[in-house]
Amino acid sequence: MNPISAQTVEQTWQRIAGFSAREGKALGIQFVTEQPVLTAYLMGVDDDLFNEDERELLFYLGTVVWQMMAQGDQPLPRVTETMLDQAENDNVTMIESLADVPEGDARTAMEKLLREYGQPEVFRYVIEALMESAQDEGIRQDSLGIMMVDLKTVIDCLNA
Repeated sequence: MNPISAQTVEQTWQRIAGFSAREGKALGIQFVTEQPVLTAYLMGVDDDLFNEDERELLFYLGTVVWQMMAQGDQPLPRVTETMLDQAENDNVTMIESLADVPEGDARTAMEKLLREYGQPEVFRYVIEALMESAQDEGIRQDSLGIMMVDLKTVIDCLNA
């Protein structure tokens, strides 16, 4: 799939941000119907680490990411457990490779990841939304990195 443009990312985010409660609920039901494996993943991943606000934010951002990716030039795959396991394992390996890297080098590696990533604008949205939520909604700093990796896993699956 070709990269989703910054304009599409912004338009999709603005559209969903303007949803009424009813429209949001309908979108959530559509997400559950079309992507049951991703829905289950977002509802259960790192369950013992996240509080209720963090879990709700993770599901909301996952739904927004799904809608952004749905604007692409190809139909989205129906994510399977095998696809999800592979993406999650790849992301764990990536994180582990950064564990012993000095802080300055880790920042450079993350910048390189963002530049070379298949969906840089969608991933940038995730990072910005998480950072904003940490300031405005009281999301714990310790949860941000884990949530970023969880959402990157969602993007990777949808980009397959």
